[in-house]
Amino acid sequence: MINLLNARSRTKLLFQQGPWNETLRNLNPWNTRKMKHTDKLINFLLIGGLFLLVQPAFSAQGDATWLLNPPDNNWNNPANWTGLAVPTAAAIFSASNVRDINITQRRTEITDVIFNVAAFYDITALPGVAFILKGSVMNNLSFEQNFIAQNSGDSSGGFIFDGDSDTLETITGPVTFTQQATNTVGGSAGFVKFHFAGAGDATFHNLGASAAGGTGGTVGFFFGGDTSAENCTIINDGATGAGATGGSCTFSTGTPTAANATLIANGGANGGSGGFFGFFDQATGGTAQVILSGNGYLDMSGHDGALTIGSLEGDGIVYLGRNRLSVRSNALNTTFDGLLLPGDPNGGPGTGSLTKTGSGTLTLSGANRYTNGTTVTDGTLLVNSPTGSATGAGAVYVNAGTLGGSKNIVGPVTIGTGSGSGAFLAPAVGGNSPRRLTIQGSLTFNPDATYTCTLEGESDKSRIDNVLANGVTINSGAIFNLSGTTQGQLTQGTVLAMIRNTAATPIAGTFSNLPDGAIVTVNGNNLQASYEGGDGNDLTLTVVP
Repeated sequence: MINLLNARSRTKLLFQQGPWNETLRNLNPWNTRKMKHTDKLINFLLIGGLFLLVQPAFSAQGDATWLLNPPDNNWNNPANWTGLAVPTAAAIFSASNVRDINITQRRTEITDVIFNVAAFYDITALPGVAFILKGSVMNNLSFEQNFIAQNSGDSSGGFIFDGDSDTLETITGPVTFTQQATNTVGGSAGFVKFHFAGAGDATFHNLGASAAGGTGGTVGFFFGGDTSAENCTIINDGATGAGATGGSCTFSTGTPTAANATLIANGGANGGSGGFFGFFDQATGGTAQVILSGNGYLDMSGHDGALTIGSLEGDGIVYLGRNRLSVRSNALNTTFDGLLLPGDPNGGPGTGSLTKTGSGTLTLSGANRYTNGTTVTDGTLLVNSPTGSATGAGAVYVNAGTLGGSKNIVGPVTIGTGSGSGAFLAPAVGGNSPRRLTIQGSLTFNPDATYTCTLEGESDKSRIDNVLANGVTINSGAIFNLSGTTQGQLTQGTVLAMIRNTAATPIAGTFSNLPDGAIVTVNGNNLQASYEGGDGNDLTLTVVP
């Protein structure tokens, strides 16, 4: 296992001296929303108020192995390597009696780092050092290796994985990168950046600041160009100091992808902000599993259109902007108790919408506020918000898949497209007990729709799924399906309301397999359908002889 630890790391550059100030602000690559794609990665470090331009250089390539008994612990001392030359290709680590190594040269570039020995190494990039890896980190062992990016004052060190348009670089083996926060107000952090590179199966951990006004790993990891997060795990912790910021990861500039990563943003405490993930430009979410807690959040307000992710869970926040979020569910059953909000974290305007795709079940339990509607195209969407509307203020369309739950929907609901493969309304889906689903708008069943109703019947009491809607239309071809159990003979005269129509108008149409007055038999019990039941315009089943 490899650890990359940024001691006292801070992620904002300080611009304090001379006429370079505005220029540096405009060129700052940590401001990923402004940075444009380039064929060569250019990195800027501010060291004690001085501007250091770091560009790729072309030097003689060569492998070298760290000695068993080097004279000191300086990476940049040729006497510490085989061949008396600092490696420019592969740095190989085998057995050595000196395993606490400092990188001292401000710009140190290498192709690969390879660990082939069962031993721990601590490799530290001192303040002001940019350690650039053009190839891969390969840990062939289970031992933990530590990479440490130190900061001191206004100097920040960092690790850069920099490939090119023809080479996809990556990290292999169990790898963990950890960025610590600064507790200095206005401080800047050490960094890890990827450009045309892959994160492999690595784990990245950005810590939030603990002091008031401190800065966490604010831009912790930058995936630019055509970079992929692959199968990595990224954990952004929240801050624990008032006004302090949490760790973060931004996908932007070009078409980077979260791929199959696990993205975790934890909440802050004591007035500190949560960790966050930002998707901007044309970045893609792939099949990433997103877990948000507390005030940890996902910001897609600056994204160029819709964003698709693998799954969503937790009780954090998603800022949709004016965009659509599509959740595949990754064949998982997940619950999101948090908020899906229009606009951005700064209170900017927006609308936002949600699409549930892919197999699996997504349960929404928050009072969501997006306004451009909800669409289900596969799998199951459950609405279980105790207050407000789990599906925001817009209309709900179930083109395929299933809508269920026991709470509130504000907008109108349409089941089926009229020519689809089948869409279902099933309040009790996933359970055995009947539920009540309240729709404040109208309810429409198209010809390819099915209403699956769950009955729980006993001799002295019976319950059935109940949908309350403000106006009901049942188009020809829609199907009614009664499921559930009964125990013994039900009490004659018992009335079970399946649809309560709160509008003054009658239900328009009937289910194709349940005409008005039809008899349904369940375990020897006869139930008669009526579309004029209840207060005169409800769909009911009455136990009859």
